[in-house]
Amino acid sequence: MLPNLLNVAQIVNIIGNHTLAGHESTVDSGNGSFDHESEFLPPDHPECAKIDITRHSQQILKNMLNEHYDAQLVPDSKGVLVSVELALQTFYDISEISASFTADVLLSQIWHDYRLRFDHHTRCIQNLSLSYAITNKIWQPFVNFVNSKKSELHSSPTPNTFVLIYPNGTIWVNYRLRVEGPCFMDRSFRHYPMDVQTCGLVLESYAYNTAKVRLKWRDWDPVFSYSSSTVLPDYMLSEIYWDKNTFIYAAGQWDQLSVNFVLTRQFAFHIIQIYLPLQTSIFISWISFYLDSRALPARITLGVSAMMALSFQYGAIVKTLPRVSYIKAVDIWVFASVGYVFLSLIETAIVGFLERQRRLAMRKYSRKSKLSRSTSSFDMDGFANFETHYTNSNGYNCETMMTQTPSQEDATQKLISEMEEMPNVRANPFRKSLPLKTRVLETKLKIRRWKSKWCDPEELDRASRQYFPLSFCIFNFVYWTYYLGWIKLVKPYWEKPQTSFITFD
Repeated sequence: MLPNLLNVAQIVNIIGNHTLAGHESTVDSGNGSFDHESEFLPPDHPECAKIDITRHSQQILKNMLNEHYDAQLVPDSKGVLVSVELALQTFYDISEISASFTADVLLSQIWHDYRLRFDHHTRCIQNLSLSYAITNKIWQPFVNFVNSKKSELHSSPTPNTFVLIYPNGTIWVNYRLRVEGPCFMDRSFRHYPMDVQTCGLVLESYAYNTAKVRLKWRDWDPVFSYSSSTVLPDYMLSEIYWDKNTFIYAAGQWDQLSVNFVLTRQFAFHIIQIYLPLQTSIFISWISFYLDSRALPARITLGVSAMMALSFQYGAIVKTLPRVSYIKAVDIWVFASVGYVFLSLIETAIVGFLERQRRLAMRKYSRKSKLSRSTSSFDMDGFANFETHYTNSNGYNCETMMTQTPSQEDATQKLISEMEEMPNVRANPFRKSLPLKTRVLETKLKIRRWKSKWCDPEELDRASRQYFPLSFCIFNFVYWTYYLGWIKLVKPYWEKPQTSFITFD
C-alpha cells in the first residue's frame, strides 16, 4: 500500500508557487486547484466518453518523451525543489555487534518537470500511472541514503517502483526499499539493558548540489511509521525525529535530510535472564551464614558454587554485546554480585580462623586450669573482701575472694590476667553491690570483651545475617532509582531534540 495516496491539490501544494522561467504554472496558489480552462472532467463526462483514454495516454506519453526530451538535463536551470517523504514499514533486525539496523521503507520523491506537462492536451486524464521502466527515461534527482551500509530495491516479482505524472508536470516516484543503516552506539550501552538506541538515515542527492537540486521534507507528515504486526522482541520504536542540514563539500553545497529512529529496549527479558539469576546466586552464598561455624566444607562449597554461577552468567552476557571500553549498568550489577559473594567467602574464612583460635584458646585454658588446681597454693575462698563472681560460657563458676594484703598483690594481678584471658568470661548478674576495685576489674573485662566481640564466630555470623541483606537492599534502591527513575523517566524529558518529531505511546 502506498503511503498517503495524494490528490492533485496536495501534490501541487508541495511545489507551492514554484514556477519556471518562461513557463507559467496553471496552478492556483491559494487553493491548489487548476484554472477553469484546465479543470478536470469526470470519467463519465460526455466529452471524456467520446475518447479512448488508453490510446490518448499513449499519445501524450509519446509526445512528452520525444527526441527533444533529454533525461540528462535538469528541468530548470535555476534548480529543482524535491520534496521527500519517508514511510517506515517494518524494523527487521538490530545488531549490537555491527551497530546497524535493517528496515523496509517507502521513499517518495516529488518534483516538478515542466517538460512533462500535458494539461493542455486533455482535461479527461487526471494523472498517468506508469511502471518502473519509465524511470530510466525521465530525469531524476538521484536522492539516496548516503550513510546506508546496504540498500536494495524490492523486486517481488517486479521492481517495486511507483511513478505518477500529474497534468501540471509534477512527478511522484515511490520506491520500496530494504535499507541497512547505522545505529549510533558510541556510548549508548552505558545504561544497558535500560538503554535507548538511536538509528538514523541521511538522504541527499548524490549527483547534484543545491545549485541544481534542493531537498526539503514534505510539509505534512514527512516521516511516519505504519502499524505492523511484526515487532522486534528486544526494542520498541518510541520516537522518530527528522531535520534538514546543509553541508559544504569540495564540489559545492549539498542539502541533507536526516531522520532518526529512537528505540527503547524492553528489559523484562533481561530482568528474568540476568538480574534474577545473579540475585539468586547472592542469596545462595548467604546460606552459609546460617550454618554451623565448624561446617567449613559446606560453607565454602556454597560460596564457590555461587561465584562460578556468576562467572558463567556474565560470560553469556558479554557474548551478545560489543566490546566497549566503558562500564555498563549490567556490569555494575555483576560487579556488586561478585563483591557480595566474595565477601561471603571472606566471612567464611574469618569464621574458620576464629573458630580455630577459639579451640586453641579453650585447649590452652583447659591445660592451665588443670595445672592450677594441682600446683596452685591459692585459697580461692580467702579473698572475701572483693566478693566477685564470674562464670564462663561452659558453666564453670570462677568465684574469687581476694584480700588487700600487700603480700598478695602479685597473686591478684596474676588472677586478673588469667581472668582476662578466659574465653567468654562475663560478670555474674546476681551480685549487685561491688567494691571499687572489683568494678574496675569488671570494667576492664567488659572493655576487653567488647573489643573481642567480633572475634566470636557466632557473633560474626549474626552480624552478617543482618548487614549483608540490609546493604543489598540499599544498593538495590540506589541502583533502580537511578536507572529506572532518572535514566528511563526523567532524563529523556530533559534531552528532547530541538527538531520535528513524533512519539509513539
